[in-house]
Amino acid sequence: MKKNTLFLLMSLIFFMSADAHAQGWGYEDFCCGNESNFYAKIFGGANFLQNGTVDGNKSTYKTGYLIAGSLGYSWCNGLSVEAEYAFRRNAIKNTRFFTEGSSQCGHFQTSSVMANILWDVPSLGCANWDFQPFVGAGIGYDFQQMHSANSRIDFNQKWNHFSWQLMAGLVYPIFCNTEMTLEYKFHQGGCHFYNHSVGIGLLYKFNL
Repeated sequence: MKKNTLFLLMSLIFFMSADAHAQGWGYEDFCCGNESNFYAKIFGGANFLQNGTVDGNKSTYKTGYLIAGSLGYSWCNGLSVEAEYAFRRNAIKNTRFFTEGSSQCGHFQTSSVMANILWDVPSLGCANWDFQPFVGAGIGYDFQQMHSANSRIDFNQKWNHFSWQLMAGLVYPIFCNTEMTLEYKFHQGGCHFYNHSVGIGLLYKFNL
């Protein structure tokens, strides 16, 4: 079901992008004007949580998911600022407890509140091609939870940490005021948790 939904979404985005290109719409028609914009963005993709040791317990993780939403403001010079909320969740592949035994069940999840700044790379976008590259960074706060158990041990722990992230991606206009993004995010929450996320977003500019 998830694969079918993703296939339909990707097909819809592809045909809308092809239609925009066929009508001669480029990134400069949407991004390179003189207007500043408020915008809203939703983002989803795969999240890869690096293996690590927490309180002496060594864990490996399955591929998880990331869902995020943000509200921001972009200037015509290519700078944007935004507030972002993100939720990440990865199932545990295996946890080896420092006391005894192991577990193949459980999860690790993070809720993040971030303030990001983004910059469109000017020499690579607009004039030469329809894709606009961007880079960014953010700081914020993470609310984390981990649960893993076997017949003798029930490990359930919560942490709150300051966090930071780095971002890079491409933006492509698909129709009026709406853009598609392909993004990579590196997110560190606390000392032990490193996330690599890749996904697709949809961004809508309000042109107020």
